[in-house]
Amino acid sequence: RCSGFHAAVSERQVSVAGGVDSQPPTGKNAAKQPRNIDWPAGLPSAQPRERRSEFVLGVPRSLDARRAPPPGSAALPNGCQLTPRMTVSERLRQRISAAFYRHGLLCASYPVPIILFTALCILACCYPLLKLPLPGTGPEEFTTGLRDYAPPPPEPQGDPGDRPDWYRGPPVAYIQQVLVKAAVSPWDNRLVPVDAFRSPLGRVFSLVEEIRNHVHKDSSGVHSLEELCLQVTDLLPGLRRMQAVLPEHGCLLVSPGNYWQNQRERFDSDPDILRTVHQHEPKGLHTSATLRDLLFGVPGKHTGVSLYSRKHVVTYTITVVLQSYDARFVGSLRSRLRQLHPSANCSVREDHMVHVHFKEEIGIAELIPLVTTYIILFAYIYFSTRKIDMVKSKWGLALAAVVTVLSSLLMSVGLCTLFGLTPTLNGGEIFPYLVVVIGLENVLVLTKSVVSTPVDLEVRLRIAQGLSNESWSIMKNMATELGIILIGYFTLVPAIQEFCLFAVVGLVSDFFLQMFFFTTVLSIDIRRMELADLNRRLPAEAGLPPPKPAPLRPRDSPAPPR
Repeated sequence: RCSGFHAAVSERQVSVAGGVDSQPPTGKNAAKQPRNIDWPAGLPSAQPRERRSEFVLGVPRSLDARRAPPPGSAALPNGCQLTPRMTVSERLRQRISAAFYRHGLLCASYPVPIILFTALCILACCYPLLKLPLPGTGPEEFTTGLRDYAPPPPEPQGDPGDRPDWYRGPPVAYIQQVLVKAAVSPWDNRLVPVDAFRSPLGRVFSLVEEIRNHVHKDSSGVHSLEELCLQVTDLLPGLRRMQAVLPEHGCLLVSPGNYWQNQRERFDSDPDILRTVHQHEPKGLHTSATLRDLLFGVPGKHTGVSLYSRKHVVTYTITVVLQSYDARFVGSLRSRLRQLHPSANCSVREDHMVHVHFKEEIGIAELIPLVTTYIILFAYIYFSTRKIDMVKSKWGLALAAVVTVLSSLLMSVGLCTLFGLTPTLNGGEIFPYLVVVIGLENVLVLTKSVVSTPVDLEVRLRIAQGLSNESWSIMKNMATELGIILIGYFTLVPAIQEFCLFAVVGLVSDFFLQMFFFTTVLSIDIRRMELADLNRRLPAEAGLPPPKPAPLRPRDSPAPPR
């Protein structure tokens, strides 16, 4: 480097252009022998040289003449050149390329630990899916008007219109919920957090008593809740452990008061309300509805029963299950509760009824579109990789790519479920679009980049070089896709926002699997390809004749004559 050169020859003041000392030594220095100077590599020697000439395209040029500096660089008086500093994008590109190169070396050097680590990550992210319904098997909803409602006939009559096929006959039960929102006001800072939900929860006992004792009188007689509600006689075997909080006999009515057997004395004497609420919760991670969600009637994160809640608002419902629907009884109960507990900001709609249908079993016709999508995906990957000749198993790479896409989809749904985003869209509708967003471009680009590297390099160097060559384009495309998805999220359309959230998680999980799982599988395939070529070349290099096929004898050949 120029700086090191100046530091090495500063005491002798050697001229670079001439190659000899600029001043002859005098005095004491005249008696000394000239010292040898270690010249850095790449700089001209200090010894005199004879001039030679060469012709480049017919133009004579002296070899001792100074070369013209490249465009964009500055030349110093001593002949050294200064190259311009790299821009921010160039430095970023260089660092990304170096990171991908090191990652390629890691995946190709330790394939088995990398695959095991990836498999553990996939299983951990897919664990929340164990309690979720399969795509296309979730409950279906259909909304009708509440005024002049009558159960549909068992057999469809006339034009069904937009009514689903399952909307026929009376339902199994009617669910009526009484939503309660309560808060301590005004809030005093001297109060402890438990006071924020002890008093609101204490109102549930009077509300339950009011609902049980409500009667409606009209010309047809007196109607009470005992006549209309769904009667239960016994608990299922799987619910016997919760018989202390679930009703076993009488009307099916549940509320947070069930934690204390609907007795106010038990509630007042309970020293730790939170412990009573959480004692029936399952240990560890749970993604489906729990007993707390059933008794409170709303998801646990919306109840406000927590020491970390800052809003000091408690939300719960009193759920009543009716065997038959009586609009006049429900209307009189609603009027009575509003009279006892008036609310100026009530926004609950009363003009519609939601019909929920739970499917009994998975239909083959519902899984055909999803299975067809992945068959086409597998065929597309196989026919795209069959053009590449430097791979050992094209079927194996195609299968690895399909596993990458499927695992990324499952991981995206599992992670979103883990963080509270439950999918409301039908899986058969959202998954094909997620496949389009995730894409297969990186899989094909990585494969072509690795197989195009020099075959005389080691496998780990080929993988590292192939990843490094395509690192900038992969990261640039991923940033572009994330930006487009972010723009779609700000459209404020709920369905599009949900899809964008799933797409972001799916894109990141797919990138993780491509970098760890598919890259490692590709390195194993390249290594198998090299071992096959080596076994094929060894007999030829050793000078051994190729093995001759053994003569075939018929199975029932006659014995040779004696």
